[in-house]
Amino acid sequence: MIRINLLPTDKKKRARRAAASPLPSGDLSLATWGMVYGGAIAVWLVVLGILYFAQSGEMDTIAQENKTLEARRDELTRKTKGLAEVEGRLEKSRRLEKVVQDLERARRGPTRAVMELSKVLSSPGGPTINPAELERMRQENPLAGFNESWDVRRLWISRFEEVERDCKLTGMGRSNEDVAEFLRRLTLSEIYDGVTLQRTRAATDMETGLSMVGFDITCKVKY
Repeated sequence: MIRINLLPTDKKKRARRAAASPLPSGDLSLATWGMVYGGAIAVWLVVLGILYFAQSGEMDTIAQENKTLEARRDELTRKTKGLAEVEGRLEKSRRLEKVVQDLERARRGPTRAVMELSKVLSSPGGPTINPAELERMRQENPLAGFNESWDVRRLWISRFEEVERDCKLTGMGRSNEDVAEFLRRLTLSEIYDGVTLQRTRAATDMETGLSMVGFDITCKVKY
């Protein structure tokens, strides 16, 4: 007798149980990781948004500070320009003042030089010099200074020229000692500088016929 087993076999039972059973544990893990990744991305986007707004606010602050600094720079530039103009006018005024002073000294210079020469050849008289300085010189050297008892009539000037503060003097003295005394007085004077005896020569006074010592002196006038 042939028997037919109508009951499901073990393989069919296992297949049906597998079809009816839930997803395995591996599929559940993929879903979980997908949720985690999605949440991480969302958090990262939030963080990026916060950083963006923070950087944007900082950039706005820097831009505002730059505008403030540029405004201060422009203001300082305007003030500096005005200061430069004032300094330019002041410098121009100083140059003009110096020109006026030079002209005034040039006008008074020759007169002062001639007056000093007259004082040197006057009795009583002598060169213009600080008394304290003259006393100090005499303490260091008793022969320094000038001879106050010198007879100024023993020497005279026949020519005096002054051009651009350079002076030339020509004259005659009774002796070499008289010429030396005159030279000493000019050297001590605060008005004359660089006094130099260029030469001496034998000369004769045309009026009296006396033998004289002619001289030529160069110097500079300080004014």
